[in-house]
Amino acid sequence: MELNYHIYLLERFSSVNITRIQEFIEKFVDMNSIKDVSKQMTEGEIIYFIRLETNMFEDLASRVQNHFEYELAEYTMFLHNHYHIERWTDSMEIIHAAIAYQVSDTVWEFYYQDGIFDVEEKIGTVEDEVCFLYKLELDSSQENREEALEKSFDDWISTFFK
Repeated sequence: MELNYHIYLLERFSSVNITRIQEFIEKFVDMNSIKDVSKQMTEGEIIYFIRLETNMFEDLASRVQNHFEYELAEYTMFLHNHYHIERWTDSMEIIHAAIAYQVSDTVWEFYYQDGIFDVEEKIGTVEDEVCFLYKLELDSSQENREEALEKSFDDWISTFFK
């Protein structure tokens, strides 16, 4: 089963190193005939969006981190496809923040990040996330995935105000 992954390369180290890391990732992608790859360059970072099998992604992450251990230090992140959700007051204060992670083709896990609710710490399947809320299974034909994720989170919030 293929999932979407993001690789963030922050340009805080020399351009020679970041170029070598980019070449390493692109060589891995070519060697494994991965077709669904895009790259976005913004000020200070390069983001790869890659769709591949989880075990292949873990292999890529491990190889990059081992090969460039010194250069990377804390400047690179390997993440599941995810979606940030925030709810604000009229005075622009965050009252709820969550992240939904895609953990399989159709399943998303929601984790509370910040807000007015005292959410019990529970572990889901996403490493380093501890405020697990719930899982949502989306129909694979769902056209507007973001809308479905937003609605699901609003439905969860509404359960507190019955």
